[in-house]
Amino acid sequence: MKHSGSERWLPKGYPVTCERVRAGGLNVHLNRVKDPNALSDSIDEEAFGVDERFPYWAEIWPSSVALASRLSKTMIPAGAPTVELGCGTGLAGVAAAMRGADLLFTDYEADALAFARANHAANTGRVGRTRLFDWREPPRGFSAHLVIASDVLYEERFLEPFLSTLRRLLLPGGTDWVVEPGSKIAVGTVERLEAEGYQRALYLEEVTVRGKNHGVWLHRLIRPHRRRRVSI
Repeated sequence: MKHSGSERWLPKGYPVTCERVRAGGLNVHLNRVKDPNALSDSIDEEAFGVDERFPYWAEIWPSSVALASRLSKTMIPAGAPTVELGCGTGLAGVAAAMRGADLLFTDYEADALAFARANHAANTGRVGRTRLFDWREPPRGFSAHLVIASDVLYEERFLEPFLSTLRRLLLPGGTDWVVEPGSKIAVGTVERLEAEGYQRALYLEEVTVRGKNHGVWLHRLIRPHRRRRVSI
């Protein structure tokens, strides 16, 4: 692990471990919660709350490994403005940054952003930039040429806000990577953007996480320079 002082950016109160994640041609050093299951078990009903805030961010999901692997083999222009949505510990975003992207990590959980910030520093020597926001009320005033998201399509009520956020953030001609493990709830979600003129390519990638093989779907979407009118 690079000794960049990244540990000081980690949130307090978590037993932390650092592991090396092989993502395509990259070795990513990732600070993460030592026992995500114990963290999940510690969530009480009040903390769960109306928004069902659960520490999904603490896991390393197969979709994030698949996206990081794909980005490790993708040509990214140096300094390309890039946003990761629902970044968790930031694996995919760190991989993009290691390929030259200018990353902004976003998430609904402040502790997730702290881990992403630290992991960016551990792998690039520069502290990662972060922004806390809710897809239901995405902030205005920033956009990106590249937007990436992995395993975020798992709540029905967040599907439309997620698509609205993609539309708002991605610049004309820019690229989205949306990666998911073939969950039923995700079916037909990303495809809606095709009716608006986005070009979509679909890839299936197999990754191994914790000794198990997982098939993951990767959607690459390119936003048109002009939005097509859709008859309803």
